Amino acid sequence: MGIIVSIYNLGCFTGCIVNFIIGDWLGRRRAMWLAMVWVTIGATLQASAFSVPHLMVGRFVTGIGTGIETSTVPMYQSELCEASKRGKLVCSEPLLVGVGIVISYFFDYGMSFVGGQIAWRLPIACQMIFAFVVIVLVFGLPESPRYCYKEGRNDQALQILSDVYGRPKDDPKILAEQAEILEALAVETKHGEYKWRNILKRDEVSTGHRVLLAYGMQFMNQVGGINLIVYFIPTVLSNNVGLSKNLSLIIGGCVQIMFVVGSLFPTFFVDRVGRRTPMIWGSFGLGICMMMVAILLSFKAQFTLEEIDFLFTNPEKGPVKLSKELRKERTRGNGRSLVTDTGIMRRMSVPGKKEQGGMTFEEQVEKV
Repeated sequence: MGIIVSIYNLGCFTGCIVNFIIGDWLGRRRAMWLAMVWVTIGATLQASAFSVPHLMVGRFVTGIGTGIETSTVPMYQSELCEASKRGKLVCSEPLLVGVGIVISYFFDYGMSFVGGQIAWRLPIACQMIFAFVVIVLVFGLPESPRYCYKEGRNDQALQILSDVYGRPKDDPKILAEQAEILEALAVETKHGEYKWRNILKRDEVSTGHRVLLAYGMQFMNQVGGINLIVYFIPTVLSNNVGLSKNLSLIIGGCVQIMFVVGSLFPTFFVDRVGRRTPMIWGSFGLGICMMMVAILLSFKAQFTLEEIDFLFTNPEKGPVKLSKELRKERTRGNGRSLVTDTGIMRRMSVPGKKEQGGMTFEEQVEKV
């Protein structure tokens, strides 16, 4: 069971690597389309699965799409929005991810009372609906102006800036934005053709140091242990705390709601209070709560602090936002894919540590 769960994150890791290689060639919009195609194929394979290997392949394929999407969308957001609003808009992604998790969790909870294979096949198939919606909506989105300038499509890029900001092409703000992007691209090409090894290069702007710092923050964000609660909270509440299965599932849903509540603070205040403060205090609060969870579970207490864990986890989303801003323009695309990899690999290792045996395919899927 642990491998069935964690192979999805292995697919996400692979998707990040794929985006690392072809993302700058595809562009942001085509990368999002490609991601949704992978998600649709993977969901189809999962919903039609009649064996564990079949299901695992489907989860891996879906993960590839998620990895491409996760390493593309935040970068696309940051390249299209004003600097004064960038933090709020980029941090809104974890907020909406949390909302989606809550909706899917309680939908799965309701389907658990149905029984039979439809209880898990239908929720898996439903993700194709959202993939199709994204595919359609992307048709109405502009390409990243920075990508257009990089490809030499200056007229298209200028038109996109004009449309996004709702101002004429000769407006001072549009011209200033254009000059800033062109200047950044000129700096990038000053030292010749860009190569992947330059990501870790020790240069005048400390590119390697920035990428490693962003990588380390994502790694520590995951190694803190919050995903143990994400994946196994119902099991922990049932086996360690002694709650009934139904109550454990309901409390697990409440924990997911705290994910949304915790995301509200950085979404609305990160541009005002900065990136480091929420990250520092969120990490501190999360560490205290994880310590208390370990203590309370050791005494088989009838209550835990998982909800508070999630409350502190999302103000601590500073690594997600700060890791983007630490990298210079030239390494933004590949650096984003590389940094996302570490969070995904750590998430993969958490459920992979829990094994279950002696169950049929249907029992394993229902348990997952």
